[in-house]
Amino acid sequence: MSETLQRAASTDDTPYVVRQFTPAHPDLANGAGVPASLASEHYVEALARVVYVWGHPLVNVFGRTSTWDLMKGKGPGMAMGLFPGSPKNWMGFVDDYLPAAQRKVVTPNNDTIYGACFADLREEPVVVQTPDDVPQGHYWTIQITDAFTKVIHQLGSASHTPAGKYLLVGPDWSGDTPAGFAGVLRSPTNLSVLMARSYAARTPEAKARARAVLNQMGAFPLSADKPGRHQFDCESSARNKVYPPNLNAEMLAADPDLLRTRPVHGETFWDALEKALEANPKVSPDDAVMAQQARTLIALRKSNPRWGALLDRAALTADAELFAGARYDQVGVDAGNGWQRQENGGAWGADWFGRALAAVIYIFVNDYHEAIYFIRGADAEGALLQGRYRYKMRFARDQLPPVDRARGGFWSLTMYDRDYFMTATSPNGRHNIGTVNLDANELRFADDGSLTLILSHDEPQDEAGRANWLPAPDDQFALLVRTYVPTPALLAGDYKLPNVERAS
Repeated sequence: MSETLQRAASTDDTPYVVRQFTPAHPDLANGAGVPASLASEHYVEALARVVYVWGHPLVNVFGRTSTWDLMKGKGPGMAMGLFPGSPKNWMGFVDDYLPAAQRKVVTPNNDTIYGACFADLREEPVVVQTPDDVPQGHYWTIQITDAFTKVIHQLGSASHTPAGKYLLVGPDWSGDTPAGFAGVLRSPTNLSVLMARSYAARTPEAKARARAVLNQMGAFPLSADKPGRHQFDCESSARNKVYPPNLNAEMLAADPDLLRTRPVHGETFWDALEKALEANPKVSPDDAVMAQQARTLIALRKSNPRWGALLDRAALTADAELFAGARYDQVGVDAGNGWQRQENGGAWGADWFGRALAAVIYIFVNDYHEAIYFIRGADAEGALLQGRYRYKMRFARDQLPPVDRARGGFWSLTMYDRDYFMTATSPNGRHNIGTVNLDANELRFADDGSLTLILSHDEPQDEAGRANWLPAPDDQFALLVRTYVPTPALLAGDYKLPNVERAS
């Protein structure tokens, strides 16, 4: 390192933990100071790459709060006309499955109708209301995460959450449970994300039932609370389509890829991380040590242009590797017959790497006790899945995924393109296949009680094949099986999904 760098790193207002990275005598004769300088640089670079992985979900989530400004003064609605959006601390809703053509949110499901709230608990607590009139066996949940996507509360039919109002508070809140509230829910970070889901099979009656449940559940600021229950209106929210000044429905219909923007960028990572940490000065114990390391690197980056260049390059490298490596054919561990899963989904603890992978390919997954996600991008022979081929997935008699229907459990197989979006259009209207189709009596079982699903771009010629057909894009694709409210057989890994075989 140069003498200039040494002087810059030893100014009185620079913290010691930053100054220590510059050796006391980096310019000793005959290169004697080089090893110490290289050791510092290599350590900082390695730490920076880890901090990128650790901080990626935080930057990812914090960037999504841009909808606060878009929806401010406009009420809950559909941001960009495509997904739930709302002002700060309110929940916005859709009233049907998310549009398949949207290119903003990766891996949405086609099983539930969504609500979403990004809560800023610095301003005030948020009221979370659970439904009080739910048909027996109907699935619903309000998933609550911290700013890093860790699930901190999972309310819903699976956990038999009682009806009522709950108060979601940030790390600095103190007090007792207010009168009229069923309990206090704590978040370790100021930013918290609430995702509501209400199951909807593929019939008008089922979707009406899903909306009726969704209209009883949601979130709003404590200052807007009144005695009694709050009535939500997902239909009204869905009609309130809000666009930024430079975008409209016609433009998005003509080119859905206008919204295909990565939520995290290596070029701006450190500045974005600094802002996210300023908004969330307190984090969970699993993240506290890394938050200290991140603040040290942010200060080091500002101390000298050479350190800044090194840290920027490290973030670019880590960013490129994460996005290139977080693929359905790579993420997770073997779950049998070619399927993979992240065994700690949603309950990340200090698994920063797994959490970052999930943030790229299916952000805001539920706690694995609530829903287990099986993914794959390759067939039974280990070749990448391609729409030009025909694949079969055969469930033997009574071997469909074992979910707890009494608590609302369901399963589905969803088709995604190579970038983990649904195909914009589907020849039979399907983007997934599973319980939603079984409940609508759409699938054809064989005489032996088995069910064979057909995955291909071209339509099958036989009647049973068409009934059980999940259309694929004409390019590379990926698959995700959701099992909501898994039984012990799923949780323990005893149940195995059937393989995906390429037909001859």
